[in-house]
Amino acid sequence: MFTAVTAEFNPFHKGHEALMNFAGNQKDSEGVIVILSSNFTQRGLPSLTDKFTRAFTALRGGAEIVIELPFLYACSAGENFARGAAEIIGRLGFVSRVVFGVEDYGFDIGGLARAVNSEGFGEMLRAEMRKGVSYSKAFSLSAGKIFDGAYEFLTRPNNTLALSYMTALQRGGYSGIECIGFPRVEGVNSGMIREDLSRGSEYLPEYSVRVLDECERAGRISDCKPLWGIMQYTFIRSCAEELRRFYGIDEGIEGLFLRKWRESDGFEDFVGRCVCARYTRAHIRRRLVYLMLGLERSETERALNEGVPYARVLGFTGKGRSILREYRKRAAIPVITGLKYAEGANGKFFAETERRASMLYELTMLKSDMSRESNKVLQFA
Repeated sequence: MFTAVTAEFNPFHKGHEALMNFAGNQKDSEGVIVILSSNFTQRGLPSLTDKFTRAFTALRGGAEIVIELPFLYACSAGENFARGAAEIIGRLGFVSRVVFGVEDYGFDIGGLARAVNSEGFGEMLRAEMRKGVSYSKAFSLSAGKIFDGAYEFLTRPNNTLALSYMTALQRGGYSGIECIGFPRVEGVNSGMIREDLSRGSEYLPEYSVRVLDECERAGRISDCKPLWGIMQYTFIRSCAEELRRFYGIDEGIEGLFLRKWRESDGFEDFVGRCVCARYTRAHIRRRLVYLMLGLERSETERALNEGVPYARVLGFTGKGRSILREYRKRAAIPVITGLKYAEGANGKFFAETERRASMLYELTMLKSDMSRESNKVLQFA
């Protein structure tokens, strides 16, 4: 029985270490498989360090295998993020348990998941959104109407993501996979550490501190500021009709972008000027990344509808190598070690999008290396 954990590890802190220890110490667990987000996060920002660096800390923290959550799912809202992870976990065929962090341990997340998967919830959700609120707000309001305590439960981010995992597993037909919540460690969060890396030694395991120090010396810490020039050029050469061709550009957000960019002083200032009741910072940032990558709407929606085309391995231990050797041929999803091995039209689209996202990510580094998206796989001895 293998246990899966889905995470960004941005960066890997002591709370993550506790989560990994909890996952690894589950009864009958033969090892922990981590589904790790790619170089861009749910918040629409580049991860602090690149995915191979974060894969190393995951292996050091107790993972046997690290598999990439592709960009199209990693840089997405929680529902889509969880759907991609659930599909990979379910189709691997050797994961029997999923562990995730929650703020409200003991809440009936499974019951809430069944409620939001029930007939009629979708229409209730759409009715709330027609009132002009954001998707997340409309979701919480709708859930609160059909399940006691749901609205308050969904005000906390880890709770919301935990629900997304359980909902996705149920919808995908993987309800046989056991879901276990882990109480989130209080006082430790990645955002606090990203804002002040000097506090890392207080909140990070020693190996994570060492990795961050090495990345800082090598100029391998991301900064979204360089992306602003690319965004300005995109707006200079585009009209509203042209912007609407791209994935995620709908509901009039293109007009908002074209009105606000001239008065803005940098990437985050622009994002802040676009925030409103309907659009959160994360929602706006993600759409800016989609624009910079030139993701055509129809092509991207088709790819997402077809689902995850492969499970790309980022790293493994010696034990992880043995697990892959034994199980990969039986998996219901191709298990690959490099993007060049992606097959089929959908696989090639995902792989090409991943390459472009990684090249864009490199522009956020002080010392950029546009060739870093490779077939590199980490082995942790």
